[in-house]
Amino acid sequence: MTATREKEILRRIVAQALPVPLQYLTTHDATVVAQAADGTLDLRLDAADMPGLSGVPIWLGLPGIRVEVAKGARVKVGFSEGDPAKPFAGLWETDTAMIRIILGGGTKAVARVDDSTDSGTLVLRTVTEPASLCTIEWKPPGSTVAIVLGTLGVQVSGPSVVEIPIQGKITSGLASLLG
Repeated sequence: MTATREKEILRRIVAQALPVPLQYLTTHDATVVAQAADGTLDLRLDAADMPGLSGVPIWLGLPGIRVEVAKGARVKVGFSEGDPAKPFAGLWETDTAMIRIILGGGTKAVARVDDSTDSGTLVLRTVTEPASLCTIEWKPPGSTVAIVLGTLGVQVSGPSVVEIPIQGKITSGLASLLG
């Protein structure tokens, strides 16, 4: 008897003793075909003996986290309790550009310590008629409308406008979330 034949006999004995087929007791490489609005995936498995799957939930192992995945992303597929009716996707092997991570249902980008900020523009506007005055204004980020913060009497030689960008740097953040 050859080693190959003995190995095949052993594989058949083990397969007969198990309550589920062997291929459902391991993970398989797969490619994302599409992602549904509910976050589940349609997948094409690399293994020729495994059918394509649709409606596969993503198991990330973290509460409140979900991902948006591009077509072509690579993932592992497993089957909970070896049940072909309970597939799940996880363990990504894809370039991070193909995955977008969403924290707690948020819709805005996450900033990090040392990222720069835009806090608007400080506008100093001087006029000479009817009197020498300087208004101090603030324009919120992305706005063309200024909010007058106050007026000062000043000695000026003519009208002028000085715009000073207000920029900053994030100096603290949530220590349990790193990026």
